[in-house]
Amino acid sequence: GEVALEDLRITPEALRMQAEIATSANRPMLAANFERAAELVDVPQDFIMHVYELLRPGRAEDKQPLLEAAHKLRETFKAPRMAAFVEEAADVYERRGLFTYRF
Repeated sequence: GEVALEDLRITPEALRMQAEIATSANRPMLAANFERAAELVDVPQDFIMHVYELLRPGRAEDKQPLLEAAHKLRETFKAPRMAAFVEEAADVYERRGLFTYRF
């Protein structure tokens, strides 16, 4: 047959296996990255880019857009690790004053 783009796509299972390997190699941060990546495989690219833009310092006016994105990640896309990551970023950005345009 023919190879389609879908045949080359990484799966959440493959990323979780990579996380297990990273954990066994005592690389917990890398393992956490693989776990978050596994959650993002089925999230639409336009939403990922929206969250990416919100996470750039100075792009959101306050933490509410980040909290809304985290809620959608958790509830709509079943991505609790990624949601927690975005919530943590919102807290850090608030403490450091990174919500207003700095440029």
